[in-house]
Amino acid sequence: MHVTKQRIIEGLSRRSPETLNATGAGDASVAILISNAVDPSVTLCVKAAHLRTHAGEVSLPGGKHEWEDRDGLDAACRELAEETGIMISRAQSLGALDQIYSLHQLRVTPWILWSDSPVQGISCEVEIARVFQCSLHQLLALPVRFEQSHHRDKDGFWMPRWECQGEVIWGLTGLILANFLDYGLSQPLGFPDHPNARL
Repeated sequence: MHVTKQRIIEGLSRRSPETLNATGAGDASVAILISNAVDPSVTLCVKAAHLRTHAGEVSLPGGKHEWEDRDGLDAACRELAEETGIMISRAQSLGALDQIYSLHQLRVTPWILWSDSPVQGISCEVEIARVFQCSLHQLLALPVRFEQSHHRDKDGFWMPRWECQGEVIWGLTGLILANFLDYGLSQPLGFPDHPNARL
């Protein structure tokens, strides 16, 4: 499958992103930055080992909205720059995906950003141990496992799990990327139908 900017735009145009009710925890945005290298890739971060929560986990660049942000897209671009040093303008946004609640009930909006040139991020905050690129073609070709989470409202909620560049992609990041593959690239993962199914 050939990953292109136009393919993503067409995929997103087929439906409107789902929105969720606001919670007392606030709002956050994450950036799904796709760089148009020879092999289009998504920029990911690895959380530092010293953190109290999410230590060592893979995440998309992002965070809570701040007072200076005009909107969620501004927040996504700002967090991307602060965490990885990559400067992307809001004009490079292709749109948003479905909102999703985080473990701590933040209402998270994923924003898809496109760079016509390859990008190379670096860790710019103490909370970030590493910034790396995961090829979308590799992600689609990698075997995906499904594991049950017991940290959401419904026990046995399925989470996709990949291994890329020596890192495990799982949890909220896995769910957001699965949503992107489905609606941005028309490549649904096919989640297990039954919560007790074994793969």
